[in-house]
Amino acid sequence: MRKSLLFLTSSDIQHPNADFSDHLLHELFKRITDEYSVTCLTPAFFGGRDIESIDGVTYIRRGSALTFSWYALHYIKSHPIALILLFNVPFLEFMCRRSTIPFARFLGNMPTCQAKSTFSDPCLVFHPSVLMTLTKQGYHQVVRLPEGLDLLSTESTWLEKEKRPTFVYVSRPSQPQELFDVCQAFIASRQEFQDVQLWIIGHCPIRFDSSIPAAMQGSIDYLGDMEPIERNRRISRATALLVPSHEDNWGMMVYEAARVGTPAIVYDTPGLCDAVQYGMTGYLAKANHPGGLATEMRSCLLDETTYHMLRYAAHQFSTIERLHDLEPSFRDWLYAQLSDVTAN
Repeated sequence: MRKSLLFLTSSDIQHPNADFSDHLLHELFKRITDEYSVTCLTPAFFGGRDIESIDGVTYIRRGSALTFSWYALHYIKSHPIALILLFNVPFLEFMCRRSTIPFARFLGNMPTCQAKSTFSDPCLVFHPSVLMTLTKQGYHQVVRLPEGLDLLSTESTWLEKEKRPTFVYVSRPSQPQELFDVCQAFIASRQEFQDVQLWIIGHCPIRFDSSIPAAMQGSIDYLGDMEPIERNRRISRATALLVPSHEDNWGMMVYEAARVGTPAIVYDTPGLCDAVQYGMTGYLAKANHPGGLATEMRSCLLDETTYHMLRYAAHQFSTIERLHDLEPSFRDWLYAQLSDVTAN
């Protein structure tokens, strides 16, 4: 009989603001449904079904962002659950700690996501920088698993670059500050490089056009949502991928871009700094604001030797075997956690 695994999170893959981490975690959960009955409980959203099964994973959507916690706690009390995983739900993390639920475990992608009340909470992370940060803060039950490149697309075709310098950004509706930073960095770059252009993939609020001079708006292409294969082809043709993220920095988009021959320019935040190896396999901004992003865009265009070196270094790093085995490592981690719960 399969053991019951409950995943509590603030969004899922069908949510309009679904992030890359939502898709990655779904890929991970659907691969363990042979051993576990996986249920994902999230807040409801307009147009989303109350209950649906996707790739063997059951999604239940209840309440709003404000009332979701009540539904989640009620579900926990009324259903037999072997293990609970929590991601990006600070209030529920706090409640699980207060009620001392022994079968609750915390997935941590950013140190700021932790509702810090005790340093003995079992926590699972996926990046060396996050592990180091939490360890310095005093956490002593933190386990790091591989980033999970085995869950990504295997696309690795390098296409010819655009004749014009081209930067590409994959929009995340849940992080509008990123889009603002990208536009401001593009404006700064365009002052020096008149032929530079910007591609924006995904949903993009029209209101951001007002911050861009009319003479530059023709150099920005809003490409809308794309299938992963077409998206990767576009990224492969671009000069560099822009990832000015402060939150939810899994870094998987950086690895996907590296596989198709495009280095990334990222902010120096946990997760992203690992994805570019602190500037050895990509461009790491020295300041996390549009000026820092524009500076690295300039370096990308002026230093052709370093650019090509980073292209090949990024590709090589994105194919390292030790980063590919998240699924078996996650299974082993689940076995260990269930053994601890049974022992207690």
